[in-house]
Amino acid sequence: MNKPDIQQGKQHIAITGHTSGIGKCLYNRLCPSAIGFSLSNGYDITIAFDRQRIIREANNCDVFINNAHAGFGQTLLFLELFQAWRNNTNKTIINVGSRITEIKQLPDNRQDLLQYQAEKLILKEMSSRVTGECTIKYKWFGYVGTKKILTKYSHFTESDYITEEQAADIILS
Repeated sequence: MNKPDIQQGKQHIAITGHTSGIGKCLYNRLCPSAIGFSLSNGYDITIAFDRQRIIREANNCDVFINNAHAGFGQTLLFLELFQAWRNNTNKTIINVGSRITEIKQLPDNRQDLLQYQAEKLILKEMSSRVTGECTIKYKWFGYVGTKKILTKYSHFTESDYITEEQAADIILS
């Protein structure tokens, strides 16, 4: 059975981190078929109760874009959502990862990224190891020119990152 096209608005979609950056770009592109879960509207993926609320409220969605990163909250949300959706062939979970998982050894001057790398590595591994009927996709890329990244790395030029729109295209492809 062919699944409807996400970009044509024929599915109900849930997105975490929908009020800024990549998540906002996705949300704006996919409305009115999208619902969003972010800190700004009362959902903290690091809190078990909030993760369960997200899963309940996204139950009628066909696609879940697990975009927001907050420590290991993104991975925990994925695992809990997968348990709820694992036997449903009409459900798709898209985990948003990072190019950092492809780097075998961080440069000495970037040890600050070690925990982030570990969090994204676990998400990547879990995305490939779980088995069930729902579809699991893992999408990744390098730096995205969000307001947060461009503020943190003010020395970046346009060749150092992709745009939020390009990231959204990768996630939806």
